[in-house]
Amino acid sequence: MYILVTEKGDLELCDSDNMRAFSILLETHSAPVSGLTEIGALAADDDHYWLDADAVEELSVRHKDQQWLRNFRAMLESVEPYGYYDRATNRVKAHVEQVKA
Repeated sequence: MYILVTEKGDLELCDSDNMRAFSILLETHSAPVSGLTEIGALAADDDHYWLDADAVEELSVRHKDQQWLRNFRAMLESVEPYGYYDRATNRVKAHVEQVKA
């Protein structure tokens, strides 16, 4: 699963059934990461951002699907021991990638 940041700064949750990966993908080299503020993004170390997990859920077209929500929450719990989910703040950590030119 990844959040696509378009050249205009719009956000789209793609490959949302893939619960084995999570990242932010910039559509172009000039795609503004400022669009991530819509989902409570906070810069972390290097090319990572902390995102509000509830806001990520809202990006999904399946955000009202209880099975999808259970799977998403299970994914968060599975990455918590590795420092990619903070239960206290309900934030998930994602790395930023650029579309290969």
